[in-house]
Amino acid sequence: MTKILSFAPQWDILKAFYSDFDSGRKYGCVEKWQRRKFSSSLEIKLFRTKIHTEFLNDRREKLNAEFRWTKANKEKLVALDRHFRKLHRNVDRTFEATKKDLAVLIAQKHKWCKEYALDAKICLANDWDIPGEHEYISDLLFWYADWEAINIGASTNEHCSEHHKVNTMPAWKEMLQISEFTQGGVTWELDCLLYNSHSSLYAFRDIIRMKPDQFEVGYTLTL
Repeated sequence: MTKILSFAPQWDILKAFYSDFDSGRKYGCVEKWQRRKFSSSLEIKLFRTKIHTEFLNDRREKLNAEFRWTKANKEKLVALDRHFRKLHRNVDRTFEATKKDLAVLIAQKHKWCKEYALDAKICLANDWDIPGEHEYISDLLFWYADWEAINIGASTNEHCSEHHKVNTMPAWKEMLQISEFTQGGVTWELDCLLYNSHSSLYAFRDIIRMKPDQFEVGYTLTL
């Protein structure tokens, strides 16, 4: 997904953040950004994308450094991981049910469904707001995220005999503090959201504030 971060900055939010970021290391940077002159609309878009990406990186650095690994926060991460696993089980059941239904039609000589592909992708539903966070920041985080990379697309067809399985990663970094993850690994989706800065700049705090049911499975059936 293209990172659409070229919408107009909300300068008051940026100023409030950088007023005390890293002991004032970047104090005054927003005022400098505001004084910048441009020669084309493309230059404006590129500059807005640059400063928004810089802001999200700085925000993630600050919030992650301040994050407290309490029992309650760990449990929220485990709850989201369990939700992702539940969605993967739903994908497997949907794949198998669809294959059985279409197999009946294929056996009845319905040529229109002889070749099909059912694709599934775990994604945020229409609600990507982070509770307690400004809509502007929720939008920036959503549009920065590379959801195609975060979600490994799954697919099945009449020739596929394997069951769909959840993709997991070995626990590492802070995840080693959580026994459920050291024993059973971390879902690919959660690991990407937390650690892959090329795909996501959500901070730990953002992830635990999100409700698991904000994530759902989207299906596409091609006949």
